[in-house]
Amino acid sequence: MPPSTKSLTIFTVSLALFMDVLDSNIINTAIPAISRSLQVNPVDLKIALISYLLSLAIFIPISGWTADKYGAKPVFISALGLFTFTSFWCGYAHTLLELVIARSIQGIGGAFMISLGRLMIARTFQKHELVEAMNAVIIVVAVAVMLGPLVGGVITDHLSWPWIFWVNVPAGLIAMLLAAWSFKDLAPRKTHPLDFWGFILFGGSLAVFCLSLSELSESQVKFAAILPQFAVSALMMLVYFMRAKHIPFPVVKTALFRNRTFQVSVLGNLCARLGFGGMPFLLPLLQQVGLGHSAQLSGLLLAPMAFGIIFSKLLASRILRHLGYKRYLLINTVLMGFVLLLFQSIDSQTPLYQIACLTFIFGIFTAAQYTGMNSLAFAELHEDELSASTSITSTCQTLAQSLGVAVGAILLRYFSSQVHQQPLMLSPRVFHHTFLVMSLLTFCSSLIFIRLKPGDGKQMLLVNLSSRHASSRDPAP
Repeated sequence: MPPSTKSLTIFTVSLALFMDVLDSNIINTAIPAISRSLQVNPVDLKIALISYLLSLAIFIPISGWTADKYGAKPVFISALGLFTFTSFWCGYAHTLLELVIARSIQGIGGAFMISLGRLMIARTFQKHELVEAMNAVIIVVAVAVMLGPLVGGVITDHLSWPWIFWVNVPAGLIAMLLAAWSFKDLAPRKTHPLDFWGFILFGGSLAVFCLSLSELSESQVKFAAILPQFAVSALMMLVYFMRAKHIPFPVVKTALFRNRTFQVSVLGNLCARLGFGGMPFLLPLLQQVGLGHSAQLSGLLLAPMAFGIIFSKLLASRILRHLGYKRYLLINTVLMGFVLLLFQSIDSQTPLYQIACLTFIFGIFTAAQYTGMNSLAFAELHEDELSASTSITSTCQTLAQSLGVAVGAILLRYFSSQVHQQPLMLSPRVFHHTFLVMSLLTFCSSLIFIRLKPGDGKQMLLVNLSSRHASSRDPAP
């Protein structure tokens, strides 16, 4: 394939992932403005974030099967079209329910964009070219993380919040044209039967669990009222795991969980992000609702997080090689807990540079955590298991992110009721209590990494780490 066509492929995939990551980050700084427009409490907007992430988690596992069945190129272009159309719809939402429905469908397009974008690069480039190609995409994604809060703040202050979604429309149309022009026509492949009932059980379990957890942050809902929903979710997942043992092609290959390092990576991702996964949702609320800053200033204060991610990317792999996975993850998880404690120092008198420094430091340790947790998943797996493991880890990461947002919202509701006897009062003190609990959750998640042995993942540290886990969705793999 000519170099120009390969460059267009990288640019097209990068543009699609840029849209996805920008969309995930840009909404955070617009939450207060959207809540005023839709006449809901800002905390209730967490369902708009969770619904998008949940769609990603549910549909990523079947994206590979769909691409093999109908062809990667047409499915990718269709996903871009769906994402673009629903972005237009999101901007015209007049109620929270309408926004949630639009975001959920938008997440379906995002799921196929993310997974098939990586697939198109893998099938376009030779193995010796793949690392460089994926690194170029990762840099673009890191830029989206940096620009998201800032662009969201500028648009919210100077235009109106619907434009945070409408900016996707021209980018999406350009990406569709480029994909039609530059992508190879890959013929559909022979596929195994889709595990339809497995997809229903697995996806349904995730949906019921996340939505039930989201309901816990509602002030008028009691735990006893939604306890049956948690029971239904657990039962569906149990049935799925039992069923997956007896069919040849389950939608999620549960047999991989017998591998100890893979199991630690997945559980570590889930538990650690319960502690810090909700920070991108909480920080804009603290800055705008708690401190009274504008959306634009809030975006500026969040931008250093991306610089921390880039800085960490330059050093984390070297430190990981020196310490090994067990010491690296134990130390970084504990340090992450202390970083969350530092956010308790923020109040109305805190200098802006101090807030920016804290978000920079948070970006460093977050990226470092992802570097260890995400790459560990592939440490003991065979080559023929990489595809299935990538599906599970991508699903886990998006699910954990949605759980982190839900936990953050629950804590805000609880402490606002305790401190001010009303669930709508989001003072800095409420956020301080929330950050304390989140730091404790992060400290507790370090217990999972104690299960690692000193030599675990040693073979991963003998090669370029990025070549083994560049497929991670996180901006700092």
